[in-house]
Amino acid sequence: MSIRYVDVICRFSKDGIIKPLYLIWEQNQKIPIIKVTEVCPRSSLQAGYTGLRYTCIFEGNRIRHLFYDRGKWYVETR
Repeated sequence: MSIRYVDVICRFSKDGIIKPLYLIWEQNQKIPIIKVTEVCPRSSLQAGYTGLRYTCIFEGNRIRHLFYDRGKWYVETR
């Protein structure tokens, strides 16, 4: 596994909460995030970074972890 940096469209609340809304994938494909089920401080075993891990549900009930660290978003890929 490796990591892939991605663009993410987010909502920033006045309370400082970041909620990812869309993941931007290849050829600027905008993939909606249906629901965020968990946000917790975690490290990616692949990247070795420590940041926030968002457990996201996408269309078709596909679950993927989205990581936010040092101002960048990334996902783990195979």
